[in-house]
Amino acid sequence: MEKRDLDLKGLFIIFVVMTLLLFAYQAYLTLFAPQTPAPPPQEKAEEKPKDVPSLLLGSTREGKKPQTFKTFEFDKFTLLISEEGARVISLLDKKYNKDLVTEEEKRLGLYPLEIFTGDPERDAMLNFLPYQLESKGNFITARLRGENFEVVKSLEYRGDYFLVKIETKGMPTPFVSAGMRVQEDEFFTHAGPVLKLGGSLQRFETKDIKGKELITGDIAFAGEESRYYFKGFSGKISAVALYRLEDKHTLTLVRPSGELSFYAGAKEYARLRNIGLSDTIDFGTLKFLVKPLFIFMYWIYEHLHSWVFSIVALTFLVRLLMFPLTYKSTVAMSKMGELAPRMQELKEKYKDNPAKFQEEMMKLYQEVGFNPMSGCLPMLLQIPVFFALYKVLTITADLQLAKFLWVQSLAQKDPYYVLPVLMGVTMVAQQFISPSPEKSQNYIMIITSVAFTFLFASFPAGLVLYWTLNNVFNLGQTYVIKKLTFKGKHSKPQKRKKK
Repeated sequence: MEKRDLDLKGLFIIFVVMTLLLFAYQAYLTLFAPQTPAPPPQEKAEEKPKDVPSLLLGSTREGKKPQTFKTFEFDKFTLLISEEGARVISLLDKKYNKDLVTEEEKRLGLYPLEIFTGDPERDAMLNFLPYQLESKGNFITARLRGENFEVVKSLEYRGDYFLVKIETKGMPTPFVSAGMRVQEDEFFTHAGPVLKLGGSLQRFETKDIKGKELITGDIAFAGEESRYYFKGFSGKISAVALYRLEDKHTLTLVRPSGELSFYAGAKEYARLRNIGLSDTIDFGTLKFLVKPLFIFMYWIYEHLHSWVFSIVALTFLVRLLMFPLTYKSTVAMSKMGELAPRMQELKEKYKDNPAKFQEEMMKLYQEVGFNPMSGCLPMLLQIPVFFALYKVLTITADLQLAKFLWVQSLAQKDPYYVLPVLMGVTMVAQQFISPSPEKSQNYIMIITSVAFTFLFASFPAGLVLYWTLNNVFNLGQTYVIKKLTFKGKHSKPQKRKKK
């Protein structure tokens, strides 16, 4: 390639592409950076170990594994409760075929719905002695009577959650265990304790919990979350105790002031919003953009019962909003195509005077109303939508079960890489249907298309589907615009006959 072909316009396109990639990288880091907010100092009580119950680890717990169980079948869950301590030994979310009681909880013997008063001797009796279990319809009652105390645990199945009530006599109000978080691929989402304190959402990283912490205040909900699942309580909560176990696990206890709603299952928006737990969905740093997009897509999903249709609807809406820019860009590029011979003449005429060539070229741009940024602006405006959609697709539990032809889950990458290849082909096709008059720019965009194909190969299939559909719609828009605008005209550059 001759030096004269490397004009300022070609360098400008290279700069724009590199800027897009750098912006995308920075936005990626900003959007998915782990959140480690600390609770407000005035709401966090001073550490008082005596107020944070002992978990009885390393002493009596290891030799007190549950032996006798009762199984309770409900339409959405299968619940297994041990007679010893009336603890939840297994809680299967049938829709996702996921046991919310983890292997770590079973190994350590720390189960949901255990209760703690802070008196180790009494707590051992409360969690290891046999309860009397009874059930009737959707109600389960567990009762334990001692010499100087009595405990009644009541669970009522409410469809998506359980209403829990702890009644005691002869002892202070105990803490109730929410259990430990489900272990899964975090994928740039928060994993660990989460609570809503005084109207403010607080998420804790495991490394920031120093052994055990006590938090008091107006707490709306508290529990353990992972990427797709949450285990915890909502209701009137006066205190929360957080524990760090074996450096990488956490446990959350709550002290109720009345009835509690116990939720353990997928962070499915339709389930969570009815019990005030929708904030457990980790919308990330760009919540102001991600949440509205999530709500819109979920609304489409609830009405059409398909995440594929939801993605198609979003793509169509974005292309519709971008149509004025697409129209302006397509018309300008087509006019520039007509002027390609004149640009070649300018190159030959001013091959030894680059400054004069740039001056004349800018006059030519002004003559046809062409703005070099017009082709990049639609892509720039879509970057926030792109990253918001990326976040939506990585936090939506329902997508685990959403299929598309050969793709078994839109939340995972395409196992055969068909969608990334199709996306790359549609990106290259855009260069042919609306080429730049500068060949060097077309080469750059083709190379960029190949790079994006490899980059998108590991992205969730839902995101690749969106970008592929976006390219297809853009191709359709460009074709229609060129047909209607340049009907009967030559949109392709005319070759001049040599004299």
